[in-house]
Amino acid sequence: MNFKSLALSLVFLFLAIGAFAQQETRVLTIEELFTLAEENSQQLQVSRTGIEIASQRSEVAKTQKRPSLSASLTGSYIGNARILDTEFKEVANVDMPHFGNSFAVQASQVIFKGGAINKGIEAAALNQEVAQLTFEKNRADIKLLLVGRYADTYRLLNQREAYQRNIDLAKLRLQNIQNLYKEGMLTRNDVIRSELQITNLNMALQEVNNNLAIANQQLAQIVGLPASTFIVPDSSFIQTLPQVQNYDTYLTQALNDFPDIKAGQVNIEIAQKNLEIAKADRLPTISLQAGNSTVRPITSSNPVVDMYSQGWNAGVGVSFNISSLYNARHTIGVARAQEVQQQELLTLQRQHLENEVNSAFIKHNEARERSKSFEQGVRLANENYRIVEKKYLANLALLADMLDATNAKLDAELQKANADANIMYTYYQLERLAGNL
Repeated sequence: MNFKSLALSLVFLFLAIGAFAQQETRVLTIEELFTLAEENSQQLQVSRTGIEIASQRSEVAKTQKRPSLSASLTGSYIGNARILDTEFKEVANVDMPHFGNSFAVQASQVIFKGGAINKGIEAAALNQEVAQLTFEKNRADIKLLLVGRYADTYRLLNQREAYQRNIDLAKLRLQNIQNLYKEGMLTRNDVIRSELQITNLNMALQEVNNNLAIANQQLAQIVGLPASTFIVPDSSFIQTLPQVQNYDTYLTQALNDFPDIKAGQVNIEIAQKNLEIAKADRLPTISLQAGNSTVRPITSSNPVVDMYSQGWNAGVGVSFNISSLYNARHTIGVARAQEVQQQELLTLQRQHLENEVNSAFIKHNEARERSKSFEQGVRLANENYRIVEKKYLANLALLADMLDATNAKLDAELQKANADANIMYTYYQLERLAGNL
């Protein structure tokens, strides 16, 4: 290997090792990551705030059933009264008590509004339920995102190990080739091609290390750990995965428990409540009213008396918006159309969910089969590599054959790592769709 290529490879390798050496390594299970995300995820904090907002709006809706109570207090300066004739000439100037004040208490209670108040409270409670379902969906999405980054980390670590093994083998092979070259048994071209292969492998290893750093930074950010923490997947992750259930079981669970489906059903109920509220606008509002007021001075007498006048009232109030007889039909039409829209949207969500479950189920089984296949492929590729290497060192095979065997070995190892990572991801994807995350 020439000095420039060797120096470049060593620089890349030392940079990668140095970057990871500065990090605190933590081996975490996926369940531990889930717990950290529950505590630290910013997105989940936003969703929790949404639940609190919906809860407060529900309380606001309930206030419409409570009595309305108001009190007022006024104080004023009263000027003298001027009495004018029909030509606006002053006839007399009447002295008035100059201090005036009043205070009053007024209470009212709506006893009938066509059911609009109760339906509004029920709709607010349903919106609170939707907020909770949104939180559950976001939590499941965060967990699946964690699984994706966790699987990426697992896959990249396996790829890094595979590249490193092949680099070590390539260096050992290069040493043997150089010895044979010195003895005149091989050409310089064999040495150059072997050096080039090591350079390419080092570059690929650097790319894996970069991708690993990116995936790890995203993983640490989601769970609220410092960026300097290097998260290593638990080695038992693959082995501890339970067996999948049958397709019909997953589909039934998804159609019953997936948060979007539950939210769609609740949104239909909300649309129905809104329709009933729109219809209630055509009905009168009946309320009980009572009040008490005290006023000084008494200006209804002549002369004005500087004393307090107190009075109270109680009764029943009825109001009716006559224009609602011809205007409310448009509001009712909108509410009815929204109900139909929510029903159609739920049907569409069910169709999409069925497709997602079907796709995830097929891909999971495919990943398991690919893992078994590539496991056998790794054994065969390693055996082929050993055979070709012996032939090459015995001068019975070309370097091209050796490089082909090396590439086949590396490709099989990388494919095995990818299949194992896909087993993880597709399993948890099924669990999310079934509402189990």
